[in-house]
Amino acid sequence: MNKILLISLLVIAALLLSSCGKKATEADPEAIANPEISPTGGSYNEPVAVLIHCPTYDATIHYTTDGSIPTTNSPVFTALLQINSNTELKARAFKSGYISSAVVSQSYQFSSTAVEPVVISPNGGAFAGAQQVTLSCPTANAQIYFTLNGSEPNLNSYPYTGPILISNSVTLKARAFVEGMISSIVSSASFSFQLPLPEFSLDGGIFSSPQMVSISHPYPGAIIRYTTDGSDPNESSTQYIAPVNVVSSTVLKARAYLQNWQPSEVAMALYSISLTQPEQLVPGGSFHNGTANVQLSPFYIGSREITELEWVYVMQDTTVIVPDKPKSGLTWVQAIEYCNYRSIMEGFEPCYSYGGSGTNPLNWPPFWYTDHTQISCNWSANGYRLPTEMEWMYAAQGGPYSSGFTYSGSNAIDEVAWYSGNSSQPALVGQKLPNELGIFDMSGNLWEFCWDIYHHAYPATETQNPSGPQSGYTRVMRGGSFGNDATNCTVSRRFYSTPMLGADSHGFRVARRY
Repeated sequence: MNKILLISLLVIAALLLSSCGKKATEADPEAIANPEISPTGGSYNEPVAVLIHCPTYDATIHYTTDGSIPTTNSPVFTALLQINSNTELKARAFKSGYISSAVVSQSYQFSSTAVEPVVISPNGGAFAGAQQVTLSCPTANAQIYFTLNGSEPNLNSYPYTGPILISNSVTLKARAFVEGMISSIVSSASFSFQLPLPEFSLDGGIFSSPQMVSISHPYPGAIIRYTTDGSDPNESSTQYIAPVNVVSSTVLKARAYLQNWQPSEVAMALYSISLTQPEQLVPGGSFHNGTANVQLSPFYIGSREITELEWVYVMQDTTVIVPDKPKSGLTWVQAIEYCNYRSIMEGFEPCYSYGGSGTNPLNWPPFWYTDHTQISCNWSANGYRLPTEMEWMYAAQGGPYSSGFTYSGSNAIDEVAWYSGNSSQPALVGQKLPNELGIFDMSGNLWEFCWDIYHHAYPATETQNPSGPQSGYTRVMRGGSFGNDATNCTVSRRFYSTPMLGADSHGFRVARRY
């Protein structure tokens, strides 16, 4: 066989094999079905409502009305198009991974000039009070008709003669007519009315006795509904009739309702009733810890660090004390012991147990404190415990009232913290300004123990009520101390200690479930 002929046959065979392989392994992209326009083009003597539909699921339709070819930058079809003037409508469908459809078009012709659209002022929105709405049309001698029930206006609708007073949530539609002209397209505006906030007779804060709180509203017909469990009020919540007796730390929320109006936003106030150790209610909420979102249920946390007076009262310690000085020199395991003893003393269910030895530290085995991994927490118990690291961080930031300060309550550290720049020893509790929740000394003074076992990084995914890793050698501390510089006293700073290590810069504050 001729060498040239043989080479040619080999090349052809290779091309055929290549083509076959492509058909076996590569599929051509699927083409999108062409859009369908209804009604079809033609001559009309009244406005036309045009629908564009594409049989291909999830395709996006782009269109033009100036005769140009639609692209992905052209308007997207989302609702009926109103056409009342000579228009060349073109449409094309697009979908990622598909071949775009062909361009389809329809031409609409009208026998006369169209009336210009009605101008609505104000052009809808949410309002706190009734609105005077005016309608106008740039076309001379136009007569405007309108509806308030969402129907399309015609010559039998309400004629516009002057400003319209709107005080209910409605959709106003208007159309203008001139004899011998094509009527305007329909102009539309939606109006909604939201009630202002209910008002509390007493601002939230820290009180030494129960408080009576009245709730009022500037609109006499408004119905107020409220909650005291941290949830947002709804139409099934308790209706306000008489002042609320706040006898314990409470988050009071209220919302106003009135027929044909949108309910008000939720008004909220926190009342901390402190008959003994001050505790602050921290409403549940969500925050970002720098790595992921964290969801927390409501909880109580001490508004100050545990003092020497509180320590000796619970632990029956005979050491000479300064009553309002924070108790320092403590270990993590001592803080655990204090929490259970205090819970027992005040009639609460203790949170901590050791192995199978129950919740009373008197029954725990000798040298129990050498193995912190045997300590478990009953999160449903109502007794005292250490805050979790995320509870501590959320409270230090100010909870739902956070202003994003660097330190707990301020960007100026000297306003809120005792640290190496202004102190050489622990200071009396509550001498600096509190944070947004009324909590003192969460920056500086003493490092505060948390429940969590320390890990170098937070979980990367969203978590709800996290309580830290299940194993490890050290426990978390937060807040910095009198012996640290400013960088160690920020709300984001983390530190750790072995459970049996005590120091004059170590202390804690207690928490309880809500």
